[in-house]
This record gives sequence, C-alpha cells and structure tokens, in this order.
Amino acid sequence: MLINKYLRGLVIIFCLIGLLGNSLLVFAAETPADDTVVAEATPTPEPTPTIPPSFYEPIQTNEVSNWPQGPAVYAESAIVMDANTGTILYGKDIDAIKYPASITKIMTTLVAIENSNPNERVIFSDHAIWGIERDSSHIGIRIGENLSMKDCLYAMMLASANEVCLAVAEHVAGDVPTFVEMMNQKAAELGCTNTNFTNPNGLPDEEHYTSARDMALISKAAFENDMFRKVCATKAYKIGWTNKAGEDRWLGNHHKMLWDNSSYYYEGCLGGKTGFTRVALNTLVTYANRDERNLICVSLRTNGAQVYLDTAAMLDYGFHNFHNVAANNTKRTEYGTYLMPFPAALFNCYSAQTVADLNRPVTVSLPKEASANDLAVQTTSDISLITQTFSYNDYPVGEDIIHQPAGISSLASLPDSFVSTSTSQATPTPSASGISGVKNKVASTWASFEELPSWKYPLLALLALLLLIIIIKIGFAIKRSKAKKRRRKR
Repeated sequence: MLINKYLRGLVIIFCLIGLLGNSLLVFAAETPADDTVVAEATPTPEPTPTIPPSFYEPIQTNEVSNWPQGPAVYAESAIVMDANTGTILYGKDIDAIKYPASITKIMTTLVAIENSNPNERVIFSDHAIWGIERDSSHIGIRIGENLSMKDCLYAMMLASANEVCLAVAEHVAGDVPTFVEMMNQKAAELGCTNTNFTNPNGLPDEEHYTSARDMALISKAAFENDMFRKVCATKAYKIGWTNKAGEDRWLGNHHKMLWDNSSYYYEGCLGGKTGFTRVALNTLVTYANRDERNLICVSLRTNGAQVYLDTAAMLDYGFHNFHNVAANNTKRTEYGTYLMPFPAALFNCYSAQTVADLNRPVTVSLPKEASANDLAVQTTSDISLITQTFSYNDYPVGEDIIHQPAGISSLASLPDSFVSTSTSQATPTPSASGISGVKNKVASTWASFEELPSWKYPLLALLALLLLIIIIKIGFAIKRSKAKKRRRKR
C-alpha cells in the first residue's frame, strides 16, 4: 500500500510536469544561441570576454563637430534614434547590410496591425505549421487551430513564434509571398534603402537583410502605433483555450531589459524585440523613455548577452547628452516666401496654407549645450513636396516634408528678409533692405513667370482679355452714371 501511494505520487508529479511543460517552454527567454526552442530554455551566457575587432571600428557620429563622443560597442552596426524627432544621436556603420533575424517581426507585426482587426480569427494551415525549421522558435500551435489576431500579435512579439508569422501572413495577404511584398513596400515608404525581406519571421536567407538605419526607421514607425506599443511593452500574456488546445499558453517577453528581476533590466525600457540566428548573431531593438523623451536603439551582429550591455551604454549616452528643442523659430536660409496677388498656381508661388505649413512647429534633438540658434535650414522643393532639412554643424538633425497643394509647382527663391518665421504669421515679413529687396522680389517673380509651361500662356492671355473687358465695362458704367447725374441736375 505504501509503495502504491508513492507510485500514485510520482504519476501525479509527472502529469503536472507534462501540463506545465509547454507553458514553461513558451515562457522561456530567448537567449544568444539560436532562435530555437531548445536554446531558448537554456541560461543566458555571460558576455563574451574576448573583445571583437568590431569594438574598435569608428563611430560615425563621433566625427561630427561639437557632437558628444559615443561609447565603443561590440556590435558591428548600431544606432540610437530619437523616436520623437527622428534625429540620429549615435551611429556606427548604420548603412551596412546585416541579417536582422527575429527583429524582422517588428515589420511583420506593424503590417499585420495596419491590415487587420485584433478580433479577426486566424486559422493555422498545414504550411504555417510545417513551413518553418523544426528547431526554430514556436509555441506549439496545431494544424487547424484558431487564434485571434490579437493573440497572434503577442505570440510574434513576445515569444518570437515563427509559425504564427506564417499564419498571419497567409491570413492578411492570402499567401506568404504577397505579405512579404507588403513588408517591402512598407519599408520603401518609410525611406529604407538597404532592406529586403524574403519571409515574415527572419529565418536565415541570404536575400533577407536590413541595416541599422533602416531598422530604426521601421521601429520608429511601429512605435507610433498604439497597439504595437502596448504589445511590445507587455511582459507576459496568456492565450486561452482554443479549438485544438485545452490549456492556457503563457507567453513571456524575451527582452531582458524589460524585466525588473533581470540583471539586464533598464529603467524606462518600453520593450522591443530580440533576435538570433547563427549567421546573424544577436540582434536587438529596444525602446526606452526618460524625461519625456523616447529613444530607439538598434544593435546588429553582437555575440552573446553583451548586446544588452551595449544597448544600455548607448541609451545612457542618448539620454544624458541630448535634449529636444523647437526649431521652428530659427533663421531659415536658402529659401523665401512671397504671395502673389494672382492665382498662385499660375505664378509658381506658395499658397497661403503652404507658407503657414513652412512655419509649423518642428522639433529636433541637439547636444545639451546647443540651442535652436545653432541650426541651419535648407529648403528644396519640387512639384508636390517641399523638404526642409535642419542641420547642426553640417550634420542633419531633422527633416520636415510639406505636401504642396495641387497645382503649385515650385518655390520662387527670395532673400531671407522675406521669410516668415512665426508659426502664426502667414504673410511675408517686410524687407529691411528697402529698394534692393523690392528689386530682388520683382526679378524673382519675373524668373518664375519665364518658367511657366507654354500651355499656360493662352490661359494668361484669356485672363488678361477678360480683365480688360471688365475694366472697359466698369469705365462705361462710370461714364453712364455721371451722365445720369448731369441730366438730373438739368
């Protein structure tokens, strides 16, 4: 009887282990080994003691005049960007092509959020389950299982579930290749120039690559989405019972800087995404907030947990050495604004709304000892866009793109004295140079007139004829009115 009691106890223990095994496996943190289930369950190794050659590679931003000197890091490529201003605070080989591994899922999640509803149901196909490497990260979904899109978003960002990425791609776009096209199109829209995705999960492929700068642009766009911010900052999430699983699945966020019981915890961390493959090594995207400033740090190709130490050093550098300033009241150079008394579309000039937009608030990040007075602004324009580039000691720190109204072609450049710098002022500032300013204004207006397309000349002639007819009619009306008055006096 005593032996039977012991046997029953052992059976109960093994049953509990079986029930908890799947949840514990899913909850295990992603480590600097491979993006595999087995590797994710192993302890994180200490930072690699051997300093790699990449540690001594130059830091691009350290070459900017009067720019704070950034820390040396093990990463082959790294960047710190202010999420609010877009200013690159720290840059190391930021345009080099690297493999992203699972940080690819930031783009996957963003495209999924923008093209679906959280309550939509995602059904897992045979291809979604078996279309990934069997030792890659997954959460044990079964063929025909039904999850909400919301559950899928958390599975991708927290547990790095590769089969979920395929199922989401099939659900949103009909098939994986079409979804990948959507990812690449989104990347192009965000200004990425060194990025090409071939799958939605980041598993190894020679043609699947990105750069630190591009990944920062993608991460910034994702961070601007409310749903994405909520998902990536979540520490733990439960997927309840489904049509195929009679148990809860607990997902734990793999990003160690988010957990206050972790030795890599970073105060103000808002989450992010981890990644690892043998060819990409460790990749990491981290969001952090301090003193109402949000920073994004991207680290590519680091060996081991050193990626967390590097990220902490770069974030500290960004928070301690910079502040955000309003750039809209700075002296603007190399452009002018002037409102013509005739239709702006015919005379190559800005509309009143465009002039107002030129002076809308723009914020940039600068070294703490610098101010808005240290900024220079260069403005370029084409048929549809006006681009203002703000720079500090010839280093670009911000950009503002203004869409011109339909029919407005380009800017007639005028002296700085005609530039309006107040956000509430939509009309040109009077010239301080008197007659010379007027001469420049007339010359610039005539230059714009000469550049008018030939088809507009007949239209201008017609307008002139109509104006002449109106003037003549007004003259006759005045003459008749005076004649009537004379007759009344008689």
